[in-house]
Amino acid sequence: MKTDNALLIIALIAVVVSVAGAGITYNYINAFKNKWPTGFATGTVNLTVESAASINFTTDEINWGSGRVNTGVDNATLSTAGGANNITNGNWTGNTAGFVIENIGNENVTLEIATGKTAATFISGTAGGGPSYRFNVSDNAEDGGCAFNVTEGDWNVVNTTSPGTLVCGPLNAADATDVVRIDVEVVIPSDSLIGELTDTFTATIALG
Repeated sequence: MKTDNALLIIALIAVVVSVAGAGITYNYINAFKNKWPTGFATGTVNLTVESAASINFTTDEINWGSGRVNTGVDNATLSTAGGANNITNGNWTGNTAGFVIENIGNENVTLEIATGKTAATFISGTAGGGPSYRFNVSDNAEDGGCAFNVTEGDWNVVNTTSPGTLVCGPLNAADATDVVRIDVEVVIPSDSLIGELTDTFTATIALG
């Protein structure tokens, strides 16, 4: 009998503990529900793209090779413009390349062209009115890339005064319209300097 009473008491204690535990659990769950997070948070992505002004001579050499003025004439004309037959009164090798300048940066730039020598210091001579040294600018089939400050296709006497002649103001940075072509023409008198004659074209840019 005493054993039965003891078991009954233990069972009652177990029930009380279970009920109390259930109550505590419920209170915790209810408290957590009342604190359930609401709303939202945001994050930010941030970067800076640096300005880059840069050009490149994608075609950087004009070479007519070796030649001479034809016998009996005062001068010969060499040009990179036009077709393959662009040598007059001489036997130099035709060159149709010209210089090609590309804006490889991400900013529009003004473009100025200067040479290291004048016609007299580069070629010299007096026959037939003396030497001539000129250049012209064209869009190289990328219309709208250069806002011309010289007339497109017209010949201009070279300029040795730095930074040179303003030719594009500006030259665009967009890939489809970022190239200009510089053609060169020289007139060589029959009494010009002899030997290898070399000069340098310098392109100078500024943001614009």
